[in-house]
Amino acid sequence: GDMVTIVHTDMRVWKAPEKADILVSELLGSWGDNELSPECLDGAQKFLKEGTGISIPYQYTSFVSPISTTKLWNDVSSFQELKSMETIYVVKFHNFFEAAPSKPCFTFDHPNPEQPPNNSR
Repeated sequence: GDMVTIVHTDMRVWKAPEKADILVSELLGSWGDNELSPECLDGAQKFLKEGTGISIPYQYTSFVSPISTTKLWNDVSSFQELKSMETIYVVKFHNFFEAAPSKPCFTFDHPNPEQPPNNSR
């Protein structure tokens, strides 16, 4: 029909009255999976109509690139701990040197065709 139903609840305990045509999620974090998006959407795909249900987003890929920037170096080195130098930082710089082109790290598809879902990277 022409009706949209928005459900605000914990998907782990919700009992759907019927299967959905579309599942819309805003679980993406700045790194693609840091808000448990793959695990949550894999768990929610049981609510989709089999074979015809679609998920938005249906796919996402996280990329990484080695960069050098004075601003990040100065900010991170002020922490005085080695682990600060080994942490991934999600940043938007205007002045930086990209040492190599960005490369994809991992991609997730929804609904996940693997059963049971495997989100190992």
